[in-house]
Amino acid sequence: MSEQASSGDSLTIVLRQSSDQSETRFKVKKETPFIKVFKTFCEKKALVRDAIKFAFDGEIIRDDQTPKMLEMQDGDEIDVFLGQTGGSSL
Repeated sequence: MSEQASSGDSLTIVLRQSSDQSETRFKVKKETPFIKVFKTFCEKKALVRDAIKFAFDGEIIRDDQTPKMLEMQDGDEIDVFLGQTGGSSL
C-alpha cells in the first residue's frame, strides 16, 4: 500500500447547525461510523444526542452509517437539526 492510498482514506466533513448556521469541521476516515462523530459533536456543543438529527442530501443519517456508505466527498456538509419538541411523552 502506498502513502497516497492511505491519505485517500479520510475526508473533512462540515456539520452545519440549522439554528444558527454555525459550522463544525471533522476530519474522519471513510469507514468511521457516524455515531463517533455525532457523540463528539454533541459533547463539544453540550447537546443531548437523542434530541439531535443529522441529515445528508435530505436524508437522515443513521448512527451505523459511514461516509463511504453515503458516498461523501471531502468538504460535504451534514445538516444538524434539533429534534421535534412536544407530542406524546409515552
